[in-house]
Amino acid sequence: MRSLKARLSDPGARPVHGLFCSTPAALTVELIAAAGYDFVVIDLEHTLIDGAQLNAMLLAARASNIAALVRVGAPHQVAPALDAGAEGIVFPRIGSVTQAQQAARLCHYAQHPQLPGERGLNATCHSAFGRDDLAAATAAASADTLVVAMIEDGAALNALDDIAAEPGIDVLLEGAADLSQALGVPWQTRHPLVQDAVARIAAAAGRHGKHFCALPRTPEDATQWRRQGAHMQVLGDDRGIARRAMAAHLHSHSQSST
Repeated sequence: MRSLKARLSDPGARPVHGLFCSTPAALTVELIAAAGYDFVVIDLEHTLIDGAQLNAMLLAARASNIAALVRVGAPHQVAPALDAGAEGIVFPRIGSVTQAQQAARLCHYAQHPQLPGERGLNATCHSAFGRDDLAAATAAASADTLVVAMIEDGAALNALDDIAAEPGIDVLLEGAADLSQALGVPWQTRHPLVQDAVARIAAAAGRHGKHFCALPRTPEDATQWRRQGAHMQVLGDDRGIARRAMAAHLHSHSQSST
């Protein structure tokens, strides 16, 4: 299977769609893959998913042929997530070019052509744990690693062009919910201030040749973003989708019984 980074870089490829996965279960990753999504973002920032659970979820992703990204809550989670097979890392609350540079360094090895990486060498699943040529496996893993910077506050908006210009950053992901809080209109993701901020993020990504990842709230939002060239979209969180589906299921059955 081609990496998510390679698919994003293919000008003729179709858009890719993913979900945040906050449920600590490999089965949930398999369900997301079976539903037809292209990628999953396993969330460590807002959950208590532990190392063993993450390892199983990443293994399930590989077995199900779905690309897995990991949103980390702390820098020390980056290396083990990548070594366990994550195709990329989502960094929340990137607010400066310094933070963007550090994020990129954590994801790449020292031999990276564009920046001096800090990722340590190890025999991982990428080399079948040392069975395959280690240098070749390291180069391939580095080439396919996607570095995603979430833009979620005022500091990030002020440094937007510097962050987008950082060579090690591949994707800018809008965080409308936290932006709404930072802009003084919490949870009003459709407020003009928030919508303008999200549009600025998309424009900065375009100016610097980076991918923009949208978080559409409705199918109409998704359609609009596709028309505007946003080929990467995260369509929500597994917990919210499951709750709404169960509520709709209950409602349909309770209505039919009256």
